[in-house]
Amino acid sequence: MPDELQQIIIGTAGHIDHGKTALVKALTGVDADTLEEEKRRGITIELGFVFMPQAAGDDRQIVFIDVPGHERLVKTMVAGASNLDAVMLIVAADEGVAAQTREHFDILKLLGMTRGLVALTKVDLVDEARREQVTNEVRGYLSGSFLADAPITPVSAVTGEGVQELRTALQALAATVEPRTDSGVFRMPVDRVFTMHGFGTVIAGTVLAGSVRVGDQVEILPEGLRTRVRGIQVHGAKTEVSGLGARTALNVPDVKKEDLRRGQTAAAPDSLKPTQRLDAQLYLLQTADELKHRARLRLHIGTDEVIARVALLDRERLLPGETTTVQFILEASTVAVPRDRFVVRTFSPLQTIGGGTILDAHPEKHKRFDEDALEGLTQLEGDLGQVIAQQALKAGAVPQKLADFVAATGAGEPEVAAAVAQLVEAGRLAAVREDYLHAEVLEDLASKLHHAFAVYYQRSPQKLWMPLSDLQAQAAKLMPKPVWEALFRQMVTEGTLVRKEQRVRPADRQVELKPQEQEWAERVARAYQAAAFSTPSEEEVRAELKIPEAAFAGVMTALTEQETLIRVSDKVIYHVEPLNQLREKVAALIRERGSMTVAELRDELGISRKYALAVMEYFDAVGLTRREGDARVLA
Repeated sequence: MPDELQQIIIGTAGHIDHGKTALVKALTGVDADTLEEEKRRGITIELGFVFMPQAAGDDRQIVFIDVPGHERLVKTMVAGASNLDAVMLIVAADEGVAAQTREHFDILKLLGMTRGLVALTKVDLVDEARREQVTNEVRGYLSGSFLADAPITPVSAVTGEGVQELRTALQALAATVEPRTDSGVFRMPVDRVFTMHGFGTVIAGTVLAGSVRVGDQVEILPEGLRTRVRGIQVHGAKTEVSGLGARTALNVPDVKKEDLRRGQTAAAPDSLKPTQRLDAQLYLLQTADELKHRARLRLHIGTDEVIARVALLDRERLLPGETTTVQFILEASTVAVPRDRFVVRTFSPLQTIGGGTILDAHPEKHKRFDEDALEGLTQLEGDLGQVIAQQALKAGAVPQKLADFVAATGAGEPEVAAAVAQLVEAGRLAAVREDYLHAEVLEDLASKLHHAFAVYYQRSPQKLWMPLSDLQAQAAKLMPKPVWEALFRQMVTEGTLVRKEQRVRPADRQVELKPQEQEWAERVARAYQAAAFSTPSEEEVRAELKIPEAAFAGVMTALTEQETLIRVSDKVIYHVEPLNQLREKVAALIRERGSMTVAELRDELGISRKYALAVMEYFDAVGLTRREGDARVLA
């Protein structure tokens, strides 16, 4: 289809024998009834697709979907009406508003239709007074609806009266249709399946999103059949590509016709997942009976019909005219996208009772009357930003890409990108590399890391630092590695965590010592400080201060964790103040002499070789000095 041509899908709606198919033939010259049975019985059984000739210079192509009017074929009517741009409601002047007029119009309202017109047919069979009477009846019936102010055109498919006027009204209606929002990912609900001699299997439908090219691989859902597109037709002509809003036929010869059906969806591979649960906002028609929890219904979504139980999440029964959030438990898999419209009909007898909007195509099972679940569903009823935020919250610690939000909302990528940017700026979403997490999820993960510290310190109250590898091991149980890296970096930058080499601690961590332990710690620290450069062994200090062995070990751990004492080797410990004096002295001596050996340090300080060697190796380890042969130079 040429890029400049916009197809406008207009569906017929109305009671059986009100002249829908005859009118479409009068407008287009083509009979939409093609089946032998349709011609024999004089009724429409299957969906018909007919193109109206374009007006000169008009870049809009009107496509009629002619639907059955019989009450037993409402299922087929819903499939045809699911993806319309506008509607032509047809009322016969000799009969007026009839049963299927009302049911069809209810369905159109439930599917979210916003524009259309009315054709008053068979005016050749009535006088002027009857025309006026039925026109007033129709206007009264449509009062308060999206067709309240729509034109009502008298027309006769037999005499041709009003046909040109209706054609002009349809072209004016088409001019008001705005381009559809495109998520960019190919999706086409299937409403026709047939075979063509020499070509094989063909599926047809209206492209709801993205585009498809000859040679592309597509997936037929919910069955998950994969096939390659051998050919494409739009408006009866071959083309290399078709896209958003176009009536499209795809030649998929390597799939058997018996494996295909109306109700499936052709989509880009792996872009949609089948589901057997759907969260939705459901409106019950004023004309319906009350709906009870767990009622068995027929759910019409896209071109599909699937049997489902309805779980009322906040009440025991839904009264006529009320709206609530529900979960459908499906008896067979289907595919859907949030913001898709649907219709529900009673299981038996067949009656349209309500409809609404999908909120979540892959929900968890909800507990009834759960306030958190109900609040989450309320968020999904909001604007795009609220829906994206709720999807991110539902995803938990799994980072979401922009494409995930597009798939989850059905909105266009530019629209989603703008909403995500606003959420990031408002602090509701956090960027993780090129992905996103809900800020509350990140806060919860940070809280869980702090809990990991609390558990560690409960086991080791004298510890100040936690090995970084231990924290990483705990984080691996909670979140993917990129999330851990981003969260850890954020917590260190914000100052809630302190990192020192391969150790880490909360910024507010204080070593917890009991009063007796604190007194021993102070005495031990003074003993090491007084010893200066010739520091005692741990056993000597413990024996001199008469501290119990188990308690002494805890005290030493606390003092070394706080870096009051520094373990320069397994056997040598210094108080931090004498060690800092040693650091300055060694640095000054090396600057003065150019280098220094262990023996020279020993002689300079009057300490044993054991201490001199331990000090030099420690200074090597912390980056103050570097060994060159037997000597040290400043690093």
